[in-house]
Amino acid sequence: MTRFPLCLTAVLALLTACTPTSAARNDPAPADRSVTLAWQQEATVDGLSVQFVGYRDSRCPSDVTCVWAGEAQVFVWVSGPGIEPHVVSLPWRGGGEQRPQDADRTGARTLWLEALEPRPRTDGKVSPSDYRAVLKVDGVGAK
Repeated sequence: MTRFPLCLTAVLALLTACTPTSAARNDPAPADRSVTLAWQQEATVDGLSVQFVGYRDSRCPSDVTCVWAGEAQVFVWVSGPGIEPHVVSLPWRGGGEQRPQDADRTGARTLWLEALEPRPRTDGKVSPSDYRAVLKVDGVGAK
């Protein structure tokens, strides 16, 4: 159940050509090193800029009981001192413990997707602006 495939492709193509400038900012991240980003929102964590720019969501709808939880993927634009701006993909595989292969190493920091809310609905009434991505950033303060 891939949502907005053409929109996501267009967004990712545009991101490779320019850096984001018009996003809302949320500076700095809370002390627990987790940051919640709304669609297109940007935050800076110890000099690392992260922006929630896209998602792919094939999780079980919230109004259905499923045997398999499904998967989701969040696309995050990252940049900062000494870091070439680029998009990273962070997967969510049914919750549970985070696995090393689900993280992205960017400079001295590691990014994880802790949560993506809300879950899809069978009526399809979840818009991109409803989504929130919760990112965990490890290695903060490391130089």
